[in-house]
Amino acid sequence: MGHKKLRIPRKHDRVTTKEHHGVFTVVNVDDKSKVVALQTVTGDGPVLSGVPWTSLTYMGEEDANQAAVRIVRDSTD
Repeated sequence: MGHKKLRIPRKHDRVTTKEHHGVFTVVNVDDKSKVVALQTVTGDGPVLSGVPWTSLTYMGEEDANQAAVRIVRDSTD
């Protein structure tokens, strides 16, 4: 059981979070406090401030893994 390295979020990362339902874009990163501000990808709704880095799941990582599985599956059909 290895310790997962904490990824430092960047502006425009697409994420989900344990505390809030939906997909969000990182609009601000506070390196000192290790929190971010999030906006829904649709741009409606309030900006969520003070969201801890540890609660983020990055959409790009999941999307890339799903795409890889799909490519392998398509090439074997």
